[in-house]
Amino acid sequence: MYQWHFTLTGNPTLPPLLLLHGWMGSCVDYTEIIESLRSRYYCIAIDLPGHGKTEVVGGDIGYSFINTAIGIIQLLDNLKIDRCSISGYSFGGRLALYLSLEFPDRFDKVMLESTSAGLATEIDRQTRIIQDWQVIDRLETANFADFMRNWYRQPIFIGIDLHPDFNELIQRRIETNQPDNLIKSLEYAGLGMQPYLGDRLKVHTKSISLIVGALDRKFVKIDRDIARKCPMTTIKIVSDCSHNIHFQQPQVWIDCWVSSSNGR
Repeated sequence: MYQWHFTLTGNPTLPPLLLLHGWMGSCVDYTEIIESLRSRYYCIAIDLPGHGKTEVVGGDIGYSFINTAIGIIQLLDNLKIDRCSISGYSFGGRLALYLSLEFPDRFDKVMLESTSAGLATEIDRQTRIIQDWQVIDRLETANFADFMRNWYRQPIFIGIDLHPDFNELIQRRIETNQPDNLIKSLEYAGLGMQPYLGDRLKVHTKSISLIVGALDRKFVKIDRDIARKCPMTTIKIVSDCSHNIHFQQPQVWIDCWVSSSNGR
């Protein structure tokens, strides 16, 4: 169902770490993180379906949230990786959360960046699907570069345009993605299409670390709510940062990862 594009970096004898990017991202997003961690981890970064160079074969159902998760497990099997640590950002964080709950014996350490557990009610899910179709309409009709810059004007990304590499980020998004494929990702694996995971988190028995930027008020509220309801989660709120911590403050991301790893 997938012709995966991924990178393997570091010594295969080191503990493996799986990194899952956000919507409109690619495995390249983690290059700086990987360079810092490669002496301690065998790093696997994947282009998720609808992104980068990964190809979905056999029909659009391959873009679905659950099939994507199953495909990731199959990729790990093919790589002969029985257990690994995992971190995901936003869309990739939702996948990482699902994987850690659905396949708990496969994942040791889990850190989720700017991640939601999904929407609890059918009404909320249907509302989000309608909102995502509005995004799809803009993707279909707008200039891709204009769409991209407008996307990063959302309140959750406040301040990201001040980063010295912001224009490079935009250009990378344009060069590595196709609007038609992003549409399929949003249509089949958007927030409204995934199962709600909050109730499962409440009874989860393994620790999960949450990190979120202090300027991203929406996700600070979401993650504080998760941490309050789910005793096995911890939360780190990163100052002077919004939604994309590994881009805006990669060293802080690394420090959070090392701290969460040392604590287990």
